[in-house]
Amino acid sequence: MKLNCKQKLLCPNNITRFSIHIDKNIQYPNISYIRSPVFAIILDTIRNSSYYTNDSTSACIHIAPVDTIDRDRRSKNGDYLYFIEQRLKFFPEWSDPNKIHLIFNHYTGTWPSYHRTLDFNLPSHYILASTSLTYSNYNCLSHLTFPLFHSNYSFSSSSSSLPSRSILLSFKGKSYEDVQHHRTFFRHLNNNHDIIIKYTDHTNTSDDKNEYIQLLQQSHFCLVPSGRRLYSYRLLETLQYGCIPVITTNDNELIILPFSEIIDWSKSVIIYSNASLSLLPYYLKMISKTQRNDMQKQCLTIWLEYFSSIQRIVLTALHILNDRFISSFSSLSIQY
Repeated sequence: MKLNCKQKLLCPNNITRFSIHIDKNIQYPNISYIRSPVFAIILDTIRNSSYYTNDSTSACIHIAPVDTIDRDRRSKNGDYLYFIEQRLKFFPEWSDPNKIHLIFNHYTGTWPSYHRTLDFNLPSHYILASTSLTYSNYNCLSHLTFPLFHSNYSFSSSSSSLPSRSILLSFKGKSYEDVQHHRTFFRHLNNNHDIIIKYTDHTNTSDDKNEYIQLLQQSHFCLVPSGRRLYSYRLLETLQYGCIPVITTNDNELIILPFSEIIDWSKSVIIYSNASLSLLPYYLKMISKTQRNDMQKQCLTIWLEYFSSIQRIVLTALHILNDRFISSFSSLSIQY
């Protein structure tokens, strides 16, 4: 089901064309505040897009080149940027109450609570492209649903054909037993025949990765539970291999899937309550082969059109924003 946001935003200062500007650090122009490869590619894609303007005064929205992708202080990948408030002050547009700012974020909070609030003050007007949105905290004027993916995620091309699949349902990943995660219940679904559940509570090897991909290719349905946070990398991985995502969720946390502004996910994924996991195999077996094939084809189509590269993901986000603003350039087709 698509999000339906009937409200529209206006570009400030009577700007009639949706455009985006990457702000400049005038005081220290040679210092970079980019930590993650993902954020670097996001900025490069914006800079090379038809929406980019080098003129700050004619921009509809702004983005400060200060890396906000990873706001987990315990992050082990080195992408967490310290003293972010002080660094944002080097960009005058950030404190301008008349500017609208675009902010990208994958991770908020840290162990053990993983709060979903950012650890820095937001500007007066902003649009947050976030991976941790639910229907209870989503605002169509200040939020943009965004996918979660590894910085080393493989965007290699996937076959558009549907291979022969013998496994009804599969899962391979961590159990998170230390936090009594609902993933621990998955073991009760395993029958070592057409339902395969495997836990990897250790450092993943290349053999683990290869087996995981084989399971995606051989399964009709793949479990996509949350990780320690609300979202999971698995959504894009299952789409890539044409395995229908079964997104398990708590009844009180209805997550919003990425780009729900333009994608009707009801035709390609199954949202299933953790409270009824024991009945999941019976539910999946009731889905006809025709419906299953249609859903698998839709998974591949969605992945190819919206998620098959970081550049495609970023341009899709810009296209959604373009339609959100009242301008003479609304509903432009995306150019890749």
